[in-house]
Amino acid sequence: MTYKDYPLGNFLLRYLIDPASGHVSMVLLPAGLESCYEERRETLGKPPNVCSAWSVGSLCHLSLSHHPQSPGAGGTLKYGYSTEALRYVKQEKWESQNKLSITTILKAEEGYWVEHTVEYTLGESGVEVSTRFLNQSGRTLRLDLLTSFSLDNLSPFQRDDAPEKIKLHRFRGGWSLEGKHTEDTVEDLNLEPSWYRCFPESERYGVLGSHPVKRWFPFGCVEDMEHHIFWSAQVASNSSWQMEFTRDGDCFSLSGGLADREFGGWSKEIPDGGSFLAPKAFLSVSADGLWDACQYLTGMFQKYADLQPEPEAELPILFNEWCTTWGSPSHSEITALAHKLQPLGISYLVIDAGWSKKPVESTDPQAGNGDWEIDPDKFPEGFRPLSLELESLGMSLGVWMEFEVTTKGAYVHGSPFDSLHLTRNGTLIQTGNIRRFWDFRHPEVIEYLKEKVIGFLRSQEIRYLKVDYNGSIGAGCDGAESPGEGLRAQMEAVLTFFRLIRRELPDLVIENCASGGHRLEPSMMTLTAMSSFSDAHECSEIPYIAANLHPLILPRQSQIWAVISKELSLREVQYRLTSAMLGRFCLSGNILELEDEKWETVKQAAEFYRQAKDIIKCGRSLLFRNSTNNQHHLRGAQALTRQSGDEILLVYHSFDQPSKDLQGLLPAGTWTVKSQFGADCRIKLNPEGFVIYPQQAFEGAALLLSRI
Repeated sequence: MTYKDYPLGNFLLRYLIDPASGHVSMVLLPAGLESCYEERRETLGKPPNVCSAWSVGSLCHLSLSHHPQSPGAGGTLKYGYSTEALRYVKQEKWESQNKLSITTILKAEEGYWVEHTVEYTLGESGVEVSTRFLNQSGRTLRLDLLTSFSLDNLSPFQRDDAPEKIKLHRFRGGWSLEGKHTEDTVEDLNLEPSWYRCFPESERYGVLGSHPVKRWFPFGCVEDMEHHIFWSAQVASNSSWQMEFTRDGDCFSLSGGLADREFGGWSKEIPDGGSFLAPKAFLSVSADGLWDACQYLTGMFQKYADLQPEPEAELPILFNEWCTTWGSPSHSEITALAHKLQPLGISYLVIDAGWSKKPVESTDPQAGNGDWEIDPDKFPEGFRPLSLELESLGMSLGVWMEFEVTTKGAYVHGSPFDSLHLTRNGTLIQTGNIRRFWDFRHPEVIEYLKEKVIGFLRSQEIRYLKVDYNGSIGAGCDGAESPGEGLRAQMEAVLTFFRLIRRELPDLVIENCASGGHRLEPSMMTLTAMSSFSDAHECSEIPYIAANLHPLILPRQSQIWAVISKELSLREVQYRLTSAMLGRFCLSGNILELEDEKWETVKQAAEFYRQAKDIIKCGRSLLFRNSTNNQHHLRGAQALTRQSGDEILLVYHSFDQPSKDLQGLLPAGTWTVKSQFGADCRIKLNPEGFVIYPQQAFEGAALLLSRI
């Protein structure tokens, strides 16, 4: 076995090449740590049941339909003949001023190739991986599996099957339940070796449909508990995806990509001379804990966030009127809100659902969507005069749209347009008795939406677009060689339309929303300025969810609701406003009726947020909790710290029955409170960290600490 090593910042990218078999794999190692491959045992079992304890592995795993299936079929398509046949051909490296690219070529005698590319950007703590399949076999081949990435032979620091030493970390999704961390040992997952170890076993998990964060985030992290090393990965997919944590002999493999034939009903025909690119993956390694491993991944998204329109560099505050008018906005109400908000320095005032014409008989503010005609009773002059008026007050006008669907009551929802909507088994796909889905693969649909979305936004001088998406297509649709490929092609066409919006309207700020947080994945996050963190609007679990998301998305892109009304006590107002300090500040509620004291509190929150925005933008977070994990019945307290240089933002919330003192660590140094917002927080700073003494249930406070 030979190595090819590439030192990259605080970690090492190592390729393992077996000259005898021609197989090649890769691993990420924290800088300064050496692997133990040479010290591993070679075989397992006794005659006649002897097999290899480990092998080099592969840069990717694939399965072609005409090849013998993997011995793990039904549980995994990895480790089959299609992967085994690949041989190392060459490796090429390209360098520019701030980027390194390494492409490895693998080839099978049959004539298919794999092009595996690792990209590293200077200063980051992870890599981006792309995997392309190429067919030069002389005939059409059908792919049933192609991983975006694979990290085989985990852990490189173990010499045997690592009993009770390996763990898998994941994060769950769910409607207003985003980001709950789960961890399972190999033994919990029933992946420890049996008496005969030569069959691979796999924990295959993922999401089916076009809500890619329905029950899991497209994330996995393997921990070597003995050596405290974490390998983390995210897959960029806005359609069905899967991750696999697989045991093979003594070792474990973490891989991920599109949901395969077994899991997601996906297979794709690749003609001779054709190719297919798997979704991009983001990988990292850390010797400093799970949260660092996660934030090394999200740190790679900063360069994409920096490409957003110029105003986003300052993380401006926005106001969304959904929790003000509850689906019945009007010109007069938006104008009144704008004048009230002007002293606050709000940058975006967003009109949510309910602005377009809908059927007279319907009370649903989202009925009639697809025609996208402004309701003349609510906005008799359209949006352009309103946009110009807001500009004079220093704000940009935003609107809500759900342009990927049509809803009951719209003209384009009717039968003359059935051929432009998605079907499954020849039947129109409909969710919730109201939504159907445009087929974005159809040129007529794109031409229609160019006029109704891009043309509309341009003519009405809209500067902010909230894109919602309140239904999932499901596991597949017609129009391709498999239902899963139909879905993938549809959702790739959706991404292409988002790119078109960005090109046509480069100054437009786009918010990514899907019933809240169902699209918190990299392919959508890297195209848009920010995302709805959740559909949690007026509930006590908001700070719990918002803190959960810090390891998964950039706080600068995590838009958090702070809904304020006159019915709330001052303590409740502070609690909600403090929640917004965990990401992007989105104010809502009936602010026109607020008493002076509460409105003054909102002003104080806005001022504090501006002091903290640079830390929110570029800091590093840690979470300290002594709470229960039923987020709807929380007891205890939490504090999140986010450090940038010599400053720390500390955001504290108590829940029900916060009886215990809350303790947390701070970096070395002497820290002092520079600024504070919210409840009168009793906090003690000492050389070991901080201690917060909760005073009452559901209080919130945010503090800026500086190092002396």
